[in-house]
Amino acid sequence: MVGMRQLELYMWVGQRRLVLERHDFYVEQVKARVLAQFQDVAGEAERHSEAEYERLGSLPGDEGSDMVEIAEIASDKGQVFYSLLSDLKKQMLLGALAGLYHQWDKDLRDFVERELRQHLKPTDAGKIAWDPNVGNVFDMLAEFGWDCRCAAFFRRIDACRLVVNGYKHGKGRSLDDLGTRYPEYLDDGFTKGTSWLLAPGYLDHEWLSISEPQFDEIADALRQFWVEFPERLYLDRPP
Repeated sequence: MVGMRQLELYMWVGQRRLVLERHDFYVEQVKARVLAQFQDVAGEAERHSEAEYERLGSLPGDEGSDMVEIAEIASDKGQVFYSLLSDLKKQMLLGALAGLYHQWDKDLRDFVERELRQHLKPTDAGKIAWDPNVGNVFDMLAEFGWDCRCAAFFRRIDACRLVVNGYKHGKGRSLDDLGTRYPEYLDDGFTKGTSWLLAPGYLDHEWLSISEPQFDEIADALRQFWVEFPERLYLDRPP
Protein backbone atom coordinates (compact mmCIF):
# COMPACT_ATOMS: atom_id res chain seq x y z
CA MET A 1 0.00 0.00 0.00
CA VAL A 2 1.33 3.46 -1.00
CA GLY A 3 2.61 5.47 1.94
CA MET A 4 2.84 2.45 4.18
CA ARG A 5 5.96 0.77 5.46
CA GLN A 6 6.30 -2.90 6.18
CA LEU A 7 7.56 -4.27 9.46
CA GLU A 8 8.92 -7.79 9.60
CA LEU A 9 9.53 -10.39 12.32
CA TYR A 10 11.97 -12.96 10.99
CA MET A 11 12.44 -16.21 12.90
CA TRP A 12 15.62 -17.39 11.26
CA VAL A 13 16.56 -21.03 11.55
CA GLY A 14 19.49 -20.39 13.89
CA GLN A 15 17.31 -18.49 16.36
CA ARG A 16 14.67 -21.21 16.36
CA ARG A 17 17.31 -23.90 16.89
CA LEU A 18 18.88 -21.96 19.76
CA VAL A 19 15.66 -21.53 21.77
CA LEU A 20 14.63 -25.15 21.17
CA GLU A 21 18.03 -26.49 22.24
CA ARG A 22 17.97 -24.38 25.40
CA HIS A 23 14.43 -25.49 26.17
CA ASP A 24 15.20 -29.17 25.61
CA PHE A 25 18.36 -29.01 27.71
CA TYR A 26 16.51 -27.39 30.60
CA VAL A 27 13.74 -30.00 30.59
CA GLU A 28 16.12 -32.93 30.25
CA GLN A 29 18.36 -31.73 33.07
CA VAL A 30 15.46 -30.96 35.41
CA LYS A 31 14.26 -34.52 34.97
CA ALA A 32 17.69 -36.07 35.33
CA ARG A 33 19.11 -33.94 38.14
CA VAL A 34 16.02 -32.94 40.14
CA LEU A 35 12.89 -34.97 39.53
CA ALA A 36 14.78 -38.27 39.38
CA GLN A 37 15.51 -37.81 43.09
CA PHE A 38 11.80 -38.14 43.89
CA GLN A 39 10.90 -41.31 42.03
CA ASP A 40 10.32 -43.41 45.17
CA VAL A 41 8.95 -41.06 47.81
CA ALA A 42 6.75 -43.74 49.40
CA GLY A 43 9.63 -46.21 49.51
CA GLU A 44 11.95 -43.67 51.08
CA ALA A 45 9.37 -42.84 53.73
CA GLU A 46 8.91 -46.53 54.54
CA ARG A 47 12.67 -47.03 54.86
CA HIS A 48 12.88 -43.96 57.08
CA SER A 49 10.18 -45.42 59.32
CA GLU A 50 11.98 -48.78 59.50
CA ALA A 51 15.26 -47.07 60.39
CA GLU A 52 13.54 -45.12 63.16
CA TYR A 53 12.00 -48.33 64.49
CA GLU A 54 15.42 -49.98 64.62
CA ARG A 55 17.01 -46.91 66.22
CA LEU A 56 14.37 -46.48 68.90
CA GLY A 57 14.24 -50.19 69.66
CA SER A 58 18.00 -50.38 70.18
CA LEU A 59 18.42 -47.41 72.53
CA PRO A 60 20.16 -48.31 75.84
CA GLY A 61 17.78 -48.97 78.71
CA ASP A 62 14.81 -49.63 76.44
CA GLU A 63 14.74 -53.40 76.86
CA GLY A 64 11.31 -53.16 78.45
CA SER A 65 9.94 -50.61 76.03
CA ASP A 66 6.59 -51.21 74.44
CA MET A 67 7.50 -52.22 70.88
CA VAL A 68 3.98 -51.46 69.72
CA GLU A 69 4.38 -47.89 70.92
CA ILE A 70 7.80 -47.69 69.26
CA ALA A 71 6.28 -48.96 66.03
CA GLU A 72 3.60 -46.25 66.19
CA ILE A 73 6.21 -43.55 66.80
CA ALA A 74 8.31 -44.84 63.89
CA SER A 75 5.23 -44.93 61.67
CA ASP A 76 4.37 -41.34 62.56
CA LYS A 77 7.91 -40.25 61.73
CA GLY A 78 7.65 -42.03 58.40
CA GLN A 79 4.40 -40.23 57.59
CA VAL A 80 5.93 -36.87 58.48
CA PHE A 81 8.94 -37.68 56.29
CA TYR A 82 6.60 -38.63 53.42
CA SER A 83 4.67 -35.38 53.79
CA LEU A 84 7.81 -33.25 53.84
CA LEU A 85 9.37 -35.06 50.89
CA SER A 86 6.15 -34.82 48.87
CA ASP A 87 5.95 -31.09 49.58
CA LEU A 88 9.58 -30.68 48.54
CA LYS A 89 8.85 -32.47 45.28
CA LYS A 90 5.89 -30.15 44.67
CA GLN A 91 8.06 -27.11 45.28
CA MET A 92 10.76 -28.44 42.94
CA LEU A 93 8.17 -28.98 40.19
CA LEU A 94 6.68 -25.51 40.62
CA GLY A 95 10.11 -23.90 40.77
CA ALA A 96 11.27 -25.77 37.67
CA LEU A 97 8.10 -24.75 35.83
CA ALA A 98 8.62 -21.11 36.81
CA GLY A 99 12.19 -21.19 35.50
CA LEU A 100 11.05 -22.79 32.25
CA TYR A 101 8.29 -20.23 31.72
CA HIS A 102 10.50 -17.24 32.53
CA GLN A 103 13.11 -18.42 30.02
CA TRP A 104 10.42 -18.82 27.35
CA ASP A 105 9.03 -15.36 28.17
CA LYS A 106 12.45 -13.70 27.98
CA ASP A 107 13.33 -15.50 24.74
CA LEU A 108 10.09 -14.25 23.18
CA ARG A 109 10.57 -10.66 24.30
CA ASP A 110 14.25 -10.62 23.30
CA PHE A 111 13.28 -11.85 19.84
CA VAL A 112 10.50 -9.28 19.43
CA GLU A 113 12.69 -6.39 20.58
CA ARG A 114 15.59 -7.39 18.34
CA GLU A 115 13.35 -7.63 15.28
CA LEU A 116 11.44 -4.41 15.98
CA ARG A 117 14.64 -2.44 16.52
CA GLN A 118 15.28 -2.86 12.80
CA HIS A 119 12.18 -0.78 12.08
CA LEU A 120 11.46 1.32 15.17
CA LYS A 121 13.32 3.47 17.64
CA PRO A 122 15.08 1.30 20.25
CA THR A 123 12.97 2.80 23.04
CA ASP A 124 9.72 2.05 21.16
CA ALA A 125 10.83 -1.49 20.34
CA GLY A 126 11.73 -2.13 23.98
CA LYS A 127 8.45 -0.70 25.25
CA ILE A 128 6.45 -3.02 23.00
CA ALA A 129 8.53 -6.13 23.64
CA TRP A 130 8.74 -5.75 27.42
CA ASP A 131 5.18 -4.70 28.10
CA PRO A 132 4.37 -6.13 31.58
CA ASN A 133 1.21 -7.68 30.15
CA VAL A 134 2.33 -10.52 27.88
CA GLY A 135 -1.19 -10.50 26.43
CA ASN A 136 -0.26 -7.30 24.61
CA VAL A 137 2.68 -9.13 23.01
CA PHE A 138 0.26 -11.83 21.83
CA ASP A 139 -1.99 -9.07 20.43
CA MET A 140 0.99 -7.66 18.53
CA LEU A 141 1.77 -11.08 17.03
CA ALA A 142 -1.87 -11.32 15.94
CA GLU A 143 -1.56 -7.95 14.21
CA PHE A 144 1.43 -9.35 12.34
CA GLY A 145 -0.74 -12.26 11.21
CA TRP A 146 -0.18 -15.03 13.77
CA ASP A 147 -2.80 -15.39 16.50
CA CYS A 148 -1.09 -17.90 18.77
CA ARG A 149 -4.13 -17.88 21.07
CA CYS A 150 -5.92 -20.01 18.46
CA ALA A 151 -3.24 -22.73 18.53
CA ALA A 152 -3.80 -25.99 20.37
CA PHE A 153 -0.80 -25.41 22.63
CA PHE A 154 -1.96 -22.03 23.93
CA ARG A 155 -4.31 -23.27 26.65
CA ARG A 156 -1.43 -24.87 28.54
CA ILE A 157 0.82 -21.83 28.10
CA ASP A 158 -1.92 -19.62 29.51
CA ALA A 159 -2.39 -22.02 32.44
CA CYS A 160 1.37 -22.03 33.01
CA ARG A 161 1.41 -18.23 33.22
CA LEU A 162 -1.28 -18.29 35.91
CA VAL A 163 0.41 -21.11 37.84
CA VAL A 164 3.74 -19.28 37.84
CA ASN A 165 2.15 -15.98 38.89
CA GLY A 166 0.26 -17.73 41.67
CA TYR A 167 3.43 -19.47 42.79
CA LYS A 168 5.28 -16.14 42.88
CA HIS A 169 2.62 -13.86 44.35
CA GLY A 170 0.29 -16.15 46.31
CA LYS A 171 -3.33 -15.06 46.51
CA GLY A 172 -4.59 -12.67 43.87
CA ARG A 173 -6.10 -12.40 40.43
CA SER A 174 -3.91 -15.08 38.84
CA LEU A 175 -4.88 -17.64 41.46
CA ASP A 176 -8.55 -16.73 41.10
CA ASP A 177 -8.35 -17.01 37.30
CA LEU A 178 -6.62 -20.37 37.66
CA GLY A 179 -9.44 -21.68 39.85
CA THR A 180 -12.01 -20.54 37.32
CA ARG A 181 -10.30 -21.58 34.09
CA TYR A 182 -7.79 -24.31 34.95
CA PRO A 183 -8.76 -25.89 38.30
CA GLU A 184 -6.78 -29.04 37.43
CA TYR A 185 -3.69 -27.22 38.72
CA LEU A 186 -5.17 -26.73 42.20
CA ASP A 187 -5.45 -29.43 44.84
CA ASP A 188 -7.50 -28.57 47.94
CA GLY A 189 -6.47 -31.77 49.69
CA PHE A 190 -9.74 -33.55 49.00
CA THR A 191 -10.21 -33.46 45.27
CA LYS A 192 -7.91 -32.21 42.54
CA GLY A 193 -9.43 -29.72 40.13
CA THR A 194 -13.11 -30.62 40.56
CA SER A 195 -14.16 -29.13 43.92
CA TRP A 196 -16.93 -26.54 43.92
CA LEU A 197 -14.90 -24.84 46.63
CA LEU A 198 -12.33 -23.75 44.03
CA ALA A 199 -13.81 -20.25 43.77
CA PRO A 200 -12.37 -16.71 44.02
CA GLY A 201 -11.94 -15.61 47.61
CA TYR A 202 -11.68 -19.14 48.94
CA LEU A 203 -8.57 -20.29 47.13
CA ASP A 204 -5.31 -20.93 48.95
CA HIS A 205 -2.00 -20.58 47.12
CA GLU A 206 -0.82 -23.69 48.97
CA TRP A 207 -3.20 -25.66 46.74
CA LEU A 208 -1.05 -24.98 43.70
CA SER A 209 0.08 -28.39 42.48
CA ILE A 210 1.35 -29.88 39.24
CA SER A 211 2.17 -33.49 38.49
CA GLU A 212 5.10 -34.66 36.40
CA PRO A 213 2.78 -35.46 33.46
CA GLN A 214 1.37 -31.92 33.70
CA PHE A 215 4.91 -30.51 33.76
CA ASP A 216 5.65 -32.50 30.59
CA GLU A 217 2.45 -31.26 28.91
CA ILE A 218 3.27 -27.63 29.63
CA ALA A 219 6.90 -28.08 28.57
CA ASP A 220 5.68 -29.59 25.28
CA ALA A 221 3.32 -26.63 24.76
CA LEU A 222 6.09 -24.08 25.32
CA ARG A 223 8.28 -26.00 22.88
CA GLN A 224 5.50 -26.20 20.30
CA PHE A 225 5.14 -22.42 20.41
CA TRP A 226 8.62 -22.12 18.91
CA VAL A 227 8.10 -24.98 16.48
CA GLU A 228 4.97 -23.35 15.04
CA PHE A 229 6.24 -19.77 15.12
CA PRO A 230 6.09 -18.62 11.47
CA GLU A 231 9.40 -17.97 9.77
CA ARG A 232 8.31 -14.52 8.60
CA LEU A 233 5.52 -12.23 9.83
CA TYR A 234 4.66 -8.85 8.28
CA LEU A 235 2.72 -5.78 9.28
CA ASP A 236 1.97 -2.72 7.17
CA ARG A 237 1.80 0.52 9.15
CA PRO A 238 1.97 4.25 8.45
CA PRO A 239 5.48 5.75 8.30
